[in-house]
Amino acid sequence: MKLKLISGGLVGFALVVLLISSITSPVAGYYDPILEELTFTAETFESSEGFDYAISSNGLEMAPEAFTTIYTSPVIEAPISFNVVIPQWIAHLPEGSSLDVQIRTKTRMGEWSVWRHAHTHGDWTLEEEELEIGELITVPLEDGRHTHMQYTISMSRYNSLTTPVVEEFTLIFIDSTGGPSIDEMIAQQAEIDAQKEGRVADDSYPRPTIISRDVWCISDNCNYIEEHRYSPATHMVVHHTVSSNEPTDWAAIVRAIWSFHTHSRGWGDIGYNYLVDQNGIIYEGHYSDDYVNLDVEGAHSGDANLGSMGVALIGTFTESTHAIPGITPPSVMVNSLVDLLSWKADQRDINVYDATNTLPEIGWGLPHLMGHRNVFGSTECPGDQAHNLIPYLVEEVAANIGITNEYTVVDERSSQVTHSFNWAQGPNECGNNIHSYYTWSTTDPNASTHWAKWQLDIPAQGYYDIQVRVPYCLTGRAETSGASYEITHDHGTSQVVIDQNREVGNWISLGTFLLSPEGPNRINLTDLTTTDSGLGIWVDDLRWKAAPPSITAVSPSSDYWLNTQDVTFEWSNTTSQTTTLQISNTPTFSETIVSQAWATDTISYTHSFTEDIDSLYWQVSTRIVGSNDLLSTDVISFGIDTAVPTSTVTSFFNFAPDMYRLTWEGIDELSGIQGYDVAYRPLNTENWTSWLTGTQQTAVTFIAPNNEQNYEFRIQAIDNAGNRQPEPLDFPNTEQAIALPHAIMIPIIRN
Repeated sequence: MKLKLISGGLVGFALVVLLISSITSPVAGYYDPILEELTFTAETFESSEGFDYAISSNGLEMAPEAFTTIYTSPVIEAPISFNVVIPQWIAHLPEGSSLDVQIRTKTRMGEWSVWRHAHTHGDWTLEEEELEIGELITVPLEDGRHTHMQYTISMSRYNSLTTPVVEEFTLIFIDSTGGPSIDEMIAQQAEIDAQKEGRVADDSYPRPTIISRDVWCISDNCNYIEEHRYSPATHMVVHHTVSSNEPTDWAAIVRAIWSFHTHSRGWGDIGYNYLVDQNGIIYEGHYSDDYVNLDVEGAHSGDANLGSMGVALIGTFTESTHAIPGITPPSVMVNSLVDLLSWKADQRDINVYDATNTLPEIGWGLPHLMGHRNVFGSTECPGDQAHNLIPYLVEEVAANIGITNEYTVVDERSSQVTHSFNWAQGPNECGNNIHSYYTWSTTDPNASTHWAKWQLDIPAQGYYDIQVRVPYCLTGRAETSGASYEITHDHGTSQVVIDQNREVGNWISLGTFLLSPEGPNRINLTDLTTTDSGLGIWVDDLRWKAAPPSITAVSPSSDYWLNTQDVTFEWSNTTSQTTTLQISNTPTFSETIVSQAWATDTISYTHSFTEDIDSLYWQVSTRIVGSNDLLSTDVISFGIDTAVPTSTVTSFFNFAPDMYRLTWEGIDELSGIQGYDVAYRPLNTENWTSWLTGTQQTAVTFIAPNNEQNYEFRIQAIDNAGNRQPEPLDFPNTEQAIALPHAIMIPIIRN
């Protein structure tokens, strides 16, 4: 998670606070969340119940000869009454050893709660720090707050000679119950929304009712003056908070998470952009200047924060058999999540069927709608039972905002795919539609044992674009650069090699091919490459759509002059097949300066010319593999002119104390003169006043602003290639003007 330190001043928000103070000022009796910590180290661990543990100068550790140990703390009276407790620890766990933390709480005179496991919260623990953070433990709703707690630490080892040790154990107690009730917040939010009517972004899919920070975050520290970064959302990320699922005051949990992220973790604010509770109430998260129209960078997915919207489901949604048992997200929670995602997807034109690498700080492709685990593959968030909903969320959001998938998707588990049975499944449900297969590449034909075949059901003969997706999954290795796909189509068989490592996470086009219902329509892939061994090679979803092939010239455009001899040629090509670029100084290409062919989906090429040329022509052609069909762009003409133009004053006359006539001519041997920039200034001064910009005139009359002042003039020619004449060394001035009688000047002016 990316650190964000945000100061807590109110200077920049004084006006806003005054405008909404009648709505958001806390009712008497409300108070800010209170956070207190207790830390135990070698000096403060107390002897208590358990077996085979020892308290040493290192901390709490396993007895030297033991393989299992349990330490149960004395009953601890918390420094505050609390509704949330979060454990965190620093431990040295050698390979082959493990640690388990459990917590129970109670009121002063009440019964103990059940023991609750507090496993490491992957989303709140940073990779670079030793600290491990357990999930958030809540107090039962009927109790409100508790005052006492106990914890147990269990350690075990099965092949380690080194003793595991807990060097530091901290308990963070939070009382976040001092805020408004949900009914009060809904009423306050309705009043705010009514005041803002007419200033909300106009979206086809309406923004659902959302409890704003102004309502739920009652602390003055909730408003910040620190600069935030904004970028329109292209991706949406679903999280879970890994907190207790028992019925509770959900708004208090939001305030507790905010207090923990802001103060204990030092992140300056709550990390998520939005949160959804199990009653379907949506809350604004990380501070934003304008949550309706702007997408602020949160602190929820590391380098994927900027350009994404992170939504946290409050609770734990792992499988029920998981070490941290979860539940299925309630339907009312899922419905609110769908509404929120639909609004943002509609507002930002997010195609939820697609995957791209458009996030500014991530170097690989990601699905536009995904679970947190899709970003890096290193977390279980949002839990299996929430992550398994991603395909459902995609379809619901798409239906809500009226988009359909232009591609037909073939799942690797469908009847259209056969494969060897030795593929491994992508870890952590990675892959399109939360599944994929992978193996390791080999360059040895005798060692090649993995294969997969797609047999596509095509409705009618035509050209079809075929794409495959390589998921971003955590396997500890990179992907192959030489995945070789064999495509059998109506024109024959084509071999297409894909660099899966370069294109990981994206949909990758294999090309455009002629297919028909009776045709072979077959794609084969094996683990055999010519590039590498021991790298990942993937089988995930494949998709196709009708795509009549086309090729179009982009730049340089027709009749265009360039002022550089290093020319980049660009074109679009929907065929992704063999491409040929020709450059010539004749429109018939009887003689070529460049004739370059590629067997890949190249769409640009840079050529360095050695001289300026006034007449050049270029064209790109592509031949559909296996056929005689040739597609070509128009013949595009262009020229190169790097020489700067010149201009010369031809006459300068004065025919009145304040009136002058200035004429000039320009020369450019290739592209020709486009216009002139003319400026003037008082003689012997520094700053020019722009007079005429891009004028095509070559004769002008100048009336001096001050007839007692002499002026000088700067004339600079600009040619059609954009070359600009440098500033001349000498400037004509009014002292040099030739005085002419008025009678002579009249015909000069008329001409």
